[in-house]
Amino acid sequence: MDMPNPSNDVWEVLSTARSIRRFTDDPVADDVLERCLEAATWAPNGANAQLWRFVVLDAPDQRAAVAKAAQIALQTIESVYGMTRPADDDHSRAARNNRATYELHDRAGQHTSVLFTAFKNEFASEYLQAGSIYPAMENFYLAARAQGLGACFTSWASYAGEQVLRDAIGIPDEWFLAGHLVVGWPRGSHGPVRRRPLSDVVFRNTWDPDRADITYGRGARPRGKS
Repeated sequence: MDMPNPSNDVWEVLSTARSIRRFTDDPVADDVLERCLEAATWAPNGANAQLWRFVVLDAPDQRAAVAKAAQIALQTIESVYGMTRPADDDHSRAARNNRATYELHDRAGQHTSVLFTAFKNEFASEYLQAGSIYPAMENFYLAARAQGLGACFTSWASYAGEQVLRDAIGIPDEWFLAGHLVVGWPRGSHGPVRRRPLSDVVFRNTWDPDRADITYGRGARPRGKS
């Protein structure tokens, strides 16, 4: 299979690596997936200890567990973001985005995905240790884009879905679930990404409270305020 829209230009990869939520039914070849996994191992990490393990989920039982975890996560996502399935005649940008999100969750059990785990150190919080595995996840994500694949970070290893995946894979408690990625051939095109301008998000030397006042969700209330 020819790779759609591959790129060796790092700037093109970075600026077009959109979250892909719609995939074709074409399988991801082992050698293509392994290039992403190898790129993940090149990521910086604390003391180069490499206290990570990456679990490829592509067998029927594990895909079924992923599908279950996705539905659990969807219930939380709907509540947090006030999402509902859009009407068929709604063609707004929000409706298009929501349809893609629902399709990703509805077809979760049909895709290959990768679970990123890290060993729990007693001397540091999971949040701090995550800094040694999130670069690996980003490397995987960008390597997927470079080969023309699509990928999407999910929250399916969180909430009650965490235990579902632990049970299906047999992950012991001393390893925490850092994140989860779906990967496949995109049904659609890459990029460009849409982001806030630098003037909104970059401060120099001092905190800018006016530009730090942000809104989120449909309630659009400033973070940290009631």
